[in-house]
Amino acid sequence: MIFNFTKEDHEKVIKLLDAKELNISSVELYIDYLNNHFNDIDKELINKYRSKYSLNESFYKAFLEVEELDDTNEDFIALINNSKISKMDSLNLSDYLNDPYLKLIRGLNYKEGDWLLTSLEYKPFEGFVYNEIEVNNTYFEEHTPFGFFDKGYRYPALLEKDEIWMSLNPHEINTMKEPIKHAHGDVLVFGLGLGYYTYMVSLKKDVKSITVIEKDKRVIDIFNKVILPKINTKNKIRVINDDCFNYLKINHHFDYAFIDIWHNVHDGLPLYLKLKGLEKDNTTYDYWIEASLIAMLRRQILTLYEEKVYEKYNDEDYLKANNENDKIINKLYFYLKDYQFSSYNEFHDFLKDENLKELAKHLKY
Repeated sequence: MIFNFTKEDHEKVIKLLDAKELNISSVELYIDYLNNHFNDIDKELINKYRSKYSLNESFYKAFLEVEELDDTNEDFIALINNSKISKMDSLNLSDYLNDPYLKLIRGLNYKEGDWLLTSLEYKPFEGFVYNEIEVNNTYFEEHTPFGFFDKGYRYPALLEKDEIWMSLNPHEINTMKEPIKHAHGDVLVFGLGLGYYTYMVSLKKDVKSITVIEKDKRVIDIFNKVILPKINTKNKIRVINDDCFNYLKINHHFDYAFIDIWHNVHDGLPLYLKLKGLEKDNTTYDYWIEASLIAMLRRQILTLYEEKVYEKYNDEDYLKANNENDKIINKLYFYLKDYQFSSYNEFHDFLKDENLKELAKHLKY
């Protein structure tokens, strides 16, 4: 990338870089809680704060306590302002208990070999990420929706040798709401999971058929034996045991496609970039947690700016890679090497979601 920036332009980019670092810090904070403190907030700790604060505020105060944080600290105030860390939400149980799919399979248990279809539980006041990130387009500050239930909540999960293979928690349900709304006509789905998305779109009158591509035959077998017989709209559903990239080698027509074949942004971004390059003009596409994938791509471009301006990296620095993240940064570097930015506004516009989605189509990862 070639930057023809004024001093004022560069100072504005510094604000983007600061926001990037705060975005990363907020993610690291949530990861620490989820890994080390998810059982530490209980009713007793919440009640410690209830005489002075609302339920949501009490949870936030309890969160600060278990993380040993001081919200009067200048650095933490910056994190609050950037990522809305102080906004933590009490969720309504009925919003999930009344979900059609959950009502369909509630209480279902099935075991086959090392596989177990069962249910897991969020304990009262156990915090979790419940929806896709929200991004402010000023400096691309990222807010992670974080919440809790005040009562226990059970949700279905598929385990292999006691390891969670897939689960249908509130985050899964909420991040599929928009793709469910968008589905129409003949629908292609990559990734079967527990069949939640497939079932929900099968209920739509404007969905004619759903073709699901799933490469793990064991997942298909469990779905066919245990879940599919309960579905009244099964005549719309066809599940094919195949790898999505193999399937795409053959020319198929679909009106809409939903892709959900990754667990998180780290394994998802490489697959996302590969699939974006294979999109067809006559199909509408949605990708699970696409906002998070684009946010990761944006961070990498900002990292390239830092390396060019501060580290003075050259071509040789981008010829080797130690991991997938390095590979993507290297690919970005050579694709954008001669791309010129004449102003901050031009660079800022380039970093918006719609432009990064278009960029993703051309990286040929």
